[in-house]
Amino acid sequence: MPIVIGLFCLLPLVVGLAAEYLCCRLPKGRWQRAVPPAVVVLAAAGIGAGRLGLWTSESASPLTQLLLFPGLPCGCALVGCWLGWRLWKRLWGPKILDHP
Repeated sequence: MPIVIGLFCLLPLVVGLAAEYLCCRLPKGRWQRAVPPAVVVLAAAGIGAGRLGLWTSESASPLTQLLLFPGLPCGCALVGCWLGWRLWKRLWGPKILDHP
C-alpha cells in the first residue's frame, strides 16, 4: 500500500510542485506559468481516451478504472502545481509591511 500511495499520489505531487515552481521562477513570460497544469490536463485526457477504448467486457467498470489511473495521479499533480505556485508566490511575491 505505501508503494501505491507513493507512486500514485506523492510522486505526481512532488513533480507537479517542482515543475510549477520552476516555471514560475525561471521564465520571464506569464504564459509559461500555465504550461505544467496544461500538460497535466492534456496527459490526463490522452491517457483517459486511450484507456476508455480498451474495455470490451462488462466486468470492469471504466469509471472506476479512470478514477484510479489517470484520475488520481493527475489530480495529485494538479494539487502539486497549485502548491508550487503558492510556494513561489510566498517566496517571491511582494511583501506588505505594516509599520506602527
